[in-house]
Amino acid sequence: MPKVPSASSHAHSPSQGPNLNVLKRNQACHQCRRRKLKCDAKRPCSTCVRSHKHAIAHSPAGTVHPTEPECTFDEPLELNTGVDGPRTKYEKLENRIAELEALLQEKNGTQRLMSPQNGSPASSNHDRDSGFGSESDSRSSGSTPALVPAALSTPLSMPGMDMTWTHWPTDLPGPDLLRHLVDVFFTFHPHASQLFHTSTFMTSLSLPPDHPKFPAVPVLHAICAVGSLYTSAVTSAPPVNFDKIPADEIFTQRYRIKENRPDSFAEQQATLAKEALQRMEIMGLELIQVLQSTILLSWYYCSNARCAQLFLNCAHSMRLCVPLGLNVCPPFHTISRSTRPASVLSPAKNVVEDELRRNVFWFAYAMERQHGCSNGWALSLDDNDISQLLPVQSDQFDNGKLVSPSERQWAHSNDLLTVHPEHQTDGLILYIKASILLSKVKTFNLRFRAKHFSGDGEGSLSYNTFRADEPVDPRNTMSFIDLDGTVTSFIATFPSHLRNPLTKDEKMDCTLFAAMAMSHVAMIVLHEPHADIRSRGCISALKILTATRSIVDLIYTAWSTTFDLSLFESFVSFCFFAGGRVLSRFLQAALEEEAEDQIKTFRSEMGVIRTAIEQMSTRHRIASYLLRMLDDLTAKSEVRWSETLSPTTAQSLALESVVV
Repeated sequence: MPKVPSASSHAHSPSQGPNLNVLKRNQACHQCRRRKLKCDAKRPCSTCVRSHKHAIAHSPAGTVHPTEPECTFDEPLELNTGVDGPRTKYEKLENRIAELEALLQEKNGTQRLMSPQNGSPASSNHDRDSGFGSESDSRSSGSTPALVPAALSTPLSMPGMDMTWTHWPTDLPGPDLLRHLVDVFFTFHPHASQLFHTSTFMTSLSLPPDHPKFPAVPVLHAICAVGSLYTSAVTSAPPVNFDKIPADEIFTQRYRIKENRPDSFAEQQATLAKEALQRMEIMGLELIQVLQSTILLSWYYCSNARCAQLFLNCAHSMRLCVPLGLNVCPPFHTISRSTRPASVLSPAKNVVEDELRRNVFWFAYAMERQHGCSNGWALSLDDNDISQLLPVQSDQFDNGKLVSPSERQWAHSNDLLTVHPEHQTDGLILYIKASILLSKVKTFNLRFRAKHFSGDGEGSLSYNTFRADEPVDPRNTMSFIDLDGTVTSFIATFPSHLRNPLTKDEKMDCTLFAAMAMSHVAMIVLHEPHADIRSRGCISALKILTATRSIVDLIYTAWSTTFDLSLFESFVSFCFFAGGRVLSRFLQAALEEEAEDQIKTFRSEMGVIRTAIEQMSTRHRIASYLLRMLDDLTAKSEVRWSETLSPTTAQSLALESVVV
């Protein structure tokens, strides 16, 4: 006869629901599974606790036992890899649900977000002044902002949930506008996803404003200032009036004071970011985010041609890196004894945080070195004081992959600029290397006279064929010869898959494009002071012309796609200008010799560069200044020699100029 089931068996039958005491597969601890004992999966489990107590009670005298029972599970300890395990993700989701439920309760009785009848705590004057979502307040400069896909304007408030933060920071734009500006910043700025870890930042942005991991206020203000370049949802400054402002003016703000207009949205946000980061800096709060804010402001100042503020801000960024210990990496710390630590920062908690700090340093470095090309002023941190690893590849940074130092290059490696390992090279790494190359060229030009005077060896001549009454030619020094070889071989040694800024799917790699343009600018900056344009045998003249035509080729490459040149970072416009400045010298020499074929060629190439800068000026005010300076150079060449030409040649050149 079949056995009648007992009451207890009914309680555990499938029809009555699962047995809550049954563990999932491999959920028991290793010790219980090995001994085939019951386990309750506690940490430590009850079985291991009893076994531990039994061992202590019945062991011979003098036996040493661990203070805690040995009880291990399949789930590994959370390593500092920057990637959350399943348990951590579930805990985050549970915490987030609890936060949202509390906010919904807090929301009851409050007004609707962004209500047109009454302002809400999440709505600020910046929202109303910016005209977010309207066409009436689009860019007054007449530029064409990037078309932002609808998916990018997702509001910070949850879809289908009428929710707002009742303790939103006063001066920040409302959540909707803030999220829109953050989205366009990460979508269009070429370095946004390297200066910040995108997924980590977006997660922190979804937290309540008073949460300790919510982004620092100066970071958000600065992102708003930079993000305003890529949207027509906020007000912008009017076009530059060159009748009142010289194109080469450094202190542009002295003219801004005379303008009878309110600050644009971006100007307001930049000012608020500067004030907020200064408050946090003197308190020693969130110093990495403070440094990120200064870099964002440098990008903003560069784009808007605020040269004096750019110079000071870049210098401040580099000096701030020193006490943060970002310019060095173990084991290359000082050997001297000091009461101060190598870094005032606490150790990085995971791989992502460690690589983020390194990226932040290199962007501060790159910005200062790029800006240094436009002046003869000293840099703020000597390359000899930098002993840091280069960044990891962008995909490795995104995934939080640990790359050991043995697989990477150091900034002070002798072969840094001539060896590019394929497994550890991408557009970002070449971009940093190009910035280092610019730094070496600038430093040579800056220090040559002093070193030659002191006779310390670097400035000594390689051979003594010069006369004492002639100026010293730096090109005869071994330092110049070595540096010239490095500049020449830099781009020639790029990995084969990184010699074209277009990817396989014909998309523009803006970072690689900038790296290639900077390498040509390095050649121009090195040789331009020594180029005799009127001498047909001048090697320097040949090299700067070749470099300029390589820049023209890059422009044609960009034009072969539908890419908008204004989406390049603002420094690229200076690279174009450097090439145009070279062409203006060759054009002037061709006009002197009445070489009609060369005049036609140089004018055509000048037209390419001028058009490229003009396209960038729709988004970057600095390009407007550079375009005006280039036009002034060209006009001087034309005016100076137009009266010396024969009437027939003058008429022919005038017609060609109109066509170009």
